[in-house]
Amino acid sequence: MGLLTSCPQERPRGPGTEDQGDQGEAMWQLLLPLALWLGTMGLGRAELTAAQLRGLQVALEEFHKHPPVQWAFRETGVNSAMDTPFPAGTFVRLEFKLQQTSCRKRDWKKAECKVKPNGRKRKCLACIKLNSEDKVLGRMVHCPIETQVQREPEERQEAQCSRVERAGEDPHSYYFPGQFAFFKALPPS
Repeated sequence: MGLLTSCPQERPRGPGTEDQGDQGEAMWQLLLPLALWLGTMGLGRAELTAAQLRGLQVALEEFHKHPPVQWAFRETGVNSAMDTPFPAGTFVRLEFKLQQTSCRKRDWKKAECKVKPNGRKRKCLACIKLNSEDKVLGRMVHCPIETQVQREPEERQEAQCSRVERAGEDPHSYYFPGQFAFFKALPPS
């Protein structure tokens, strides 16, 4: 007595015989991990312009000057970077992450300063204005601890960033609404 089994009929597989649904599903299976990986990577240093790299250097120097900072921190990722040319120079805006190393802050530039796995993390906003010779015209660096509730409202940070953006510029080169408005009186009757 033989054993009978029923198998669903296999569809022929080969070039040009896949269903559109199968192709779409396979594409998503490939793209989803790639998208997740790219999302965690941020911008690499190789992708930053010369002005953005200089801005990052200035921001790190400024951060390590502050007395409350006792340990060296290393940049672990750049979330966003933009630079805008102006007549007086280039404005650079950077959002990046820092993590504490095992070195003291005076040694922050040393290559042997490795990130501490459980070290403090900071999320930074830096606005830097550089002239054509890379001289700093204005700077604002704000790096709160990531777990810390923001004490300083975002609007205030943006206002400080705007002041840095205008540093070194001719104040008369900007037009503000109503700046040239005037009241014309009616002729006497």
